[in-house]
Amino acid sequence: MDLDVMDDATLQAKVEERLYRYDPLRVNFHLIRICARDGRVILEGVVPSTSMKRMAETLARAVPGVREVQNDLISDPEIEAELGLRLAADPDLSPPRARVLVTSVQGDVTLAGWVPDEAARQRAEEIARSVRGVRNVVNNLRVKALARRAA
Repeated sequence: MDLDVMDDATLQAKVEERLYRYDPLRVNFHLIRICARDGRVILEGVVPSTSMKRMAETLARAVPGVREVQNDLISDPEIEAELGLRLAADPDLSPPRARVLVTSVQGDVTLAGWVPDEAARQRAEEIARSVRGVRNVVNNLRVKALARRAA
């Protein structure tokens, strides 16, 4: 047996402890999942920023026994950017027909602004729920009827 390899549960506990000891990550630690297998560590969940995502990976790599880190964490800015791109691709959810503002805090997304009809409002929420890392969606979008020109 290789003495440099510790059992998965011990390695996972050591990585969890290392990340938990870093104060900025401790606040959101409940949103991070850590899995260890054969020296490979997988990080999943939501963190507030890309710098915290990188720091979590750096801390995990520094734990003795870790051979590889797969960083599947997603940051709130990444959630906002991905959702913004998906909404912009829909003509009913982007200007001039709509104005949708997106915020993400710990993976809880809020949609604000206005859309042309109820179908667009529901579609925006469905799109938001489909983005990786989104845990909850608060849909504060208002329906704003647009003036129609007579043909």
